[in-house]
Parts: sequence; C-alpha cells; structure tokens
Amino acid sequence: MKKRLVILGSLFVLLTICVTIGVTDNFENNIYNFLSNNQIEFLTNIFNIITSFASTEGIIIITLILVFLLNTNHKRIFLIINTLSSALIILISKNIFLRGRPPIGQEILSSYSFPSGHSLIATTYYGFLIYLLRKSNCKEENKTIGTIVLTSLIILICISRLILNVHYLTDVLAGIVLGLILLYILIYFYDSTYKKKEREKPLIRTLSYGFNGIFYTLKHERNMVIHFLVMILVIIAGIFYNITFIEWCICIILFAIVLSLELVNTALENVVDLVTEEKKSKAKIAKDAAAGAVLIAVLFSIIIGIAIFLPRLLNL
Repeated sequence: MKKRLVILGSLFVLLTICVTIGVTDNFENNIYNFLSNNQIEFLTNIFNIITSFASTEGIIIITLILVFLLNTNHKRIFLIINTLSSALIILISKNIFLRGRPPIGQEILSSYSFPSGHSLIATTYYGFLIYLLRKSNCKEENKTIGTIVLTSLIILICISRLILNVHYLTDVLAGIVLGLILLYILIYFYDSTYKKKEREKPLIRTLSYGFNGIFYTLKHERNMVIHFLVMILVIIAGIFYNITFIEWCICIILFAIVLSLELVNTALENVVDLVTEEKKSKAKIAKDAAAGAVLIAVLFSIIIGIAIFLPRLLNL
C-alpha cells in the first residue's frame, strides 16, 4: 500500500510540474485541436450521457439508490465519505492550480481544469464499488461481469472529458492518479474499521415493514381510508385552485401528521389488545388518548384547510 501511494504521489507531482512549466502544452494542444476539429455529433451525444455518471447529479442519484441496496451501514457510510472527500479534494486542488480549461471547455464550464473532477470521481467512486463487489459473496462470474462493466465505465468517463473538449490530457491523467491515491486510502480505512458482524438486512427490505403497516391499517381501519380519501380530494382541489407552494407544503405536512398519528393509534390499540383483552380503565385511557391525538390533528387540519380553500370558493 505505502509503495503504491509513493509511486502515485510521485506521478502526480510529475504531472503537476509538467503542467506548471508547460512541458506538455504543445502535445496537449495538438490532441485538443484534433478532437475539436473532428467532432462527431453521435459520439458527442453518447459521451455526454456517459460523463453524466460522474456528474454531481449522477453521483447523488446513484448514491441514494445504493444506500438502499447496500446491506451494511459500514458500506453506506464509506460510500458517502468517498463522495464527500472526492468533492473536497476536487474543490481544493482546482483552486490551488487554477489552470484554465480548453477554449470549448471555457464556454461550457466556469470551473478550473486541473485535475479533472470527473476522472477523479469515476476512479474513486466506481473503483470503490469494484472493491466492494470483489469482497462480496456473489458468484464469481457476476463479480467478473460487474468488474468489467465498472472498469469500462471509469475508462469511458475519463475518455469523455477529452472527447467533449473540456479537459486537457494531463488533467484527466492527474484526476485518475489522485483518484487512485484517495481510493487506496479509503480502502485502507474501510478494512481497518471493518468488524465482522451478523449480516444486516438491506434497507429496502426494512422499508417493506413500514409499507406492511400502512396496508394493514388501510385494510382494517375505516378512519385511515377516510383520511386517504380526504387527502386525494385536497390534492385535486389544490391542483384545481392552483394553491401556492407554501400552501402545498402546509397541506403535505398536515397529511403526514394525520396519517402518522392514525398509524400510531392503530399500533397502540393492537399493543393494548395484545397485553390484555379485559376491559381495564387504563387500557381505555391509552386508546382514548391516542384517538384524541388523531382527532386534534384532524380538527386543526380542517381549520387550516378552510383557511386555504374557503377564500377561493367564495371568489367563484
């Protein structure tokens, strides 16, 4: 590990020196001129899609999906650390070297060019996914296919920065090298903090328990059905009367409060019935208090609903 980091660190320093003193300027300008003068619209469109997999929006979406699919909090935490640390390093390094982008890149993007942020993120983010895949218990053939797909994606993202004329060659190479340095550091800390424990259930599976509770309440509780019907009617009315963004936010919060309290009320009723089926005053108080909480939320929701919709009804 140390040997690799020393080699990669030395390579990054060498690239930095080349960029600073302009050793590679002529060679890189020739590459840029060739690619910019021989653009193919079809390829440009394809590489625009490919490069989006390392964009801020793309990484956020993929991370949100993986947070649900990964089976341990340890993996989720390090995936997020990976994303945040990559973004921080890109921000710091670009503002240290202050290298301008190629002419076409300057028209598209306002940030600095060295090192390539997309190349760094692709290497670090998807490299870490490859590492997690290789450490997983899935079939070897699936590991091989996944590794090939992710490695190809890393390569294509790096190439896309040149094809789209937004980076010079040394920007991309520096992004890859810096990404590998960060990747090795993250893997080291991931392994050193990893503790074998019982396999956790994927987060997406635990969410199914919540949906089961909602479906049960809808099936067995008349009031929950009424709340849902009222919610649908309010949504239709909100669309029809074109209520404001703030009013939509208020309505959504009220929906959440009423429906959540109804679920809590159902849960409490079932717990009380589980503890005792006898008619006891304290059991009755517990059920009545829970029902009262729902009632208060409903009454205030009605008052707020009247305040929002009544003026619009009177104006018709």
